[in-house]
Amino acid sequence: MQAAIDQGYLGLAGNLGVPIAPVGETWQTVVSSQTNADLWQSDGVHPTLAGTYLAACVFYATIFHQSPVGLSYRDNLSHSEATGLQQAAASTVLSDPATRGLS
Repeated sequence: MQAAIDQGYLGLAGNLGVPIAPVGETWQTVVSSQTNADLWQSDGVHPTLAGTYLAACVFYATIFHQSPVGLSYRDNLSHSEATGLQQAAASTVLSDPATRGLS
């Protein structure tokens, strides 16, 4: 399902000539790589603090074309959890900026 959503957003963004912030793709990467990824609240719909932080890191990387790795603000997340989410956002957004309309 995520792949279909991503393709839809990429197609729309390409038609409009605008960049995208690949939040869903980054969430999928984190969920696939971490068996204990805690991105959703118990209702399975709303994000947790970690999920919201991850989305913010994706937007940061997309807007500023810079890695969020090393940002000091981490709300109530541990240093290692915040760093892992920052790294996931950076690697997803900045690995191929042209694909996301960022270059």
